[in-house]
Amino acid sequence: MFRGNKLPWIVGVALIVLLAAGAIVIGGKKKESEIPPPPPESGRAVVVPANVTRTVLVPPCGTPIQQTVTSAEKNQSVPGATVFELPKGNDVRTLLVPHCKPKTGATTLQGVLPSAAFVIPGNARAFEGNKGRLEAFGVVAESQLLLTEGSRVATLVVPACTKEEKGARDVVLEAEQGNPELAVGPKC
Repeated sequence: MFRGNKLPWIVGVALIVLLAAGAIVIGGKKKESEIPPPPPESGRAVVVPANVTRTVLVPPCGTPIQQTVTSAEKNQSVPGATVFELPKGNDVRTLLVPHCKPKTGATTLQGVLPSAAFVIPGNARAFEGNKGRLEAFGVVAESQLLLTEGSRVATLVVPACTKEEKGARDVVLEAEQGNPELAVGPKC
């Protein structure tokens, strides 16, 4: 059957065996499931004790914070601001304030929502046991503003971040000098 030169047959069979072995090795490796990276931070949390009723104001993106503070002190409205009341209750309330999106002047890429805030249902402190990360309503927060228990602050002004936060991730809110009922969150 194999008259003549057997070398091409030997080389052909050797190539087939090598290709089959390579396919088995490649196909036999378990593909490591890649865990996608967590979504980037897109907001910050505000943790507020519910011992008294409080008003929260989130200024519109791109406006000076002092303008909102002055309006809040005079009980005047700010166009485009998100304003709501947190009723008195037990324990704490956790809020999420989405970051302002670059080049839109808003909290959405479409530029249609100048400010926003979400109240997390329930009264549990959302950061506990979550490695300092909170995800809800499509917003991811890794930093938080904290109002201390027993604070007399009745009005909170919480500006949305306009750039990525660096440094301290948790900030304790203090009443404004000369106005113990007003606290203003720092810019990011």
